[in-house]
Amino acid sequence: MIYCTNMTFFAFCKKFPNENAAIDFIVSAKYKDGYVCPKCGSFHSHIYHQRYDHRKLYCRNCNSEFSALKGTIFEHTHLDLRMWLYAMNKVIVSRKGVSALQLRRELGMGSYQSAWRMLHNIRSAMQKEEYRNTFEAVVEIDETYVGGKPRKQNRPNDGETVVKRKRGRGTSKTPVIGVKERNTGKVHAVVANPNKDGKQLSGKQLFNFLNMICKDDTVVMTDQFAGYDILDRTNDKNFMRFKVDHSVTYSLGDGIHTNGIESFWAVLKRGVYGVFHAISVKHMQRYVDEFCFRLNHREPEEAFGTLVELAVR
Repeated sequence: MIYCTNMTFFAFCKKFPNENAAIDFIVSAKYKDGYVCPKCGSFHSHIYHQRYDHRKLYCRNCNSEFSALKGTIFEHTHLDLRMWLYAMNKVIVSRKGVSALQLRRELGMGSYQSAWRMLHNIRSAMQKEEYRNTFEAVVEIDETYVGGKPRKQNRPNDGETVVKRKRGRGTSKTPVIGVKERNTGKVHAVVANPNKDGKQLSGKQLFNFLNMICKDDTVVMTDQFAGYDILDRTNDKNFMRFKVDHSVTYSLGDGIHTNGIESFWAVLKRGVYGVFHAISVKHMQRYVDEFCFRLNHREPEEAFGTLVELAVR
């Protein structure tokens, strides 16, 4: 894993004074043990850059060259790679995210679309983290609904009926399921798309999500939602459920609560409402992954190196 000093603006400028420094940093993350020529198969333990183009690597055996950025999120970019690294650091240190409009202004990019694509490529790198069978001991699971806030109803005309938009379960917003591990504080969340029968948040769907990321014998904290009743039955993973009835209290004491995952929902929604304002269902999972990544890598210097390594996979 590549570690960096705390990436303040001045530290960033010192570490990456020019584009070649940025290229060297990215290449060191991708080719830690050297590289193999894609044409002749020769292995090079030392990095050989083309003199006329630092983005290209050189094979001393067959005299061929290839892009050092091939297979990374930077592969087809014509922008200075310092802009990419600056954007990645900006995403990490901004607790509630950074909008494409703000990034465009800070980097002086020509269009909103370029900034938007850059941010989505960064989010695609964050999606590469695996959480399969990693959560254990005690976890909290909960679901929330992401979408636009209902507007206050205007005064209706004579004869019109005011239609109230339902909040919580039964709303038309998009549900998101999240799990937080107590010991590490790590979070993993997924958009709960309808299954083939058009159902969302079914007991089977909730169990499959837990089954994918949690180890055997995990203690699961839930609220009173009936979908979690499936955990009360005997199951192969031997999950043990404790529930709290939020209509009565938010915590039963002795650690029986879901306050941790609910705190994550608060940050996610503040980002959606305050920074992005609206996100489409099509791209919602990427935004959710961004918030998970930022929480799971709280130290900016560690997060930056991890994100660069994911970006070059």
